[in-house]
Amino acid sequence: MLDNYRDLIDELLGTPAALRALSGDAGPEALPAGVVSLIGELRDRDLEVQARLQTMLRERNPYLRTLAEAPPPMAGTEDAAAVLQGFDSARGELVSLLMNLTLKDWERTATHEVEGEITLAEEVERHVEFDEDRVARAQAAAMTG
Repeated sequence: MLDNYRDLIDELLGTPAALRALSGDAGPEALPAGVVSLIGELRDRDLEVQARLQTMLRERNPYLRTLAEAPPPMAGTEDAAAVLQGFDSARGELVSLLMNLTLKDWERTATHEVEGEITLAEEVERHVEFDEDRVARAQAAAMTG
């Protein structure tokens, strides 16, 4: 089980480097607006997931609503370097939380409004899937972009 949890953390740890690689030596300002928007989505989702996980750790069987697909921010409204920095910070806090969980913490449960009873590990796994999707979209947007 522990290896499965480490794999989830490793997946999340690899994303910042993958996103930084999209701009190459040109720096974050060279990223297309669509890519910056996707990184902003990841930053916002990391913050939401961290709050949800903390709720699962503090409360006994909390109720979790489905995470809404946030509309992407208006392209070009956020500074690329600031978005990347915010993402790095949010991802660091999320990974730090995950690295400090006990095996028992990973099995904490919540009642999801659609899925019913879920574990903290399942919530993290859903976030990793969201993360993988946004990274793939960002890579595609950087190629066309």
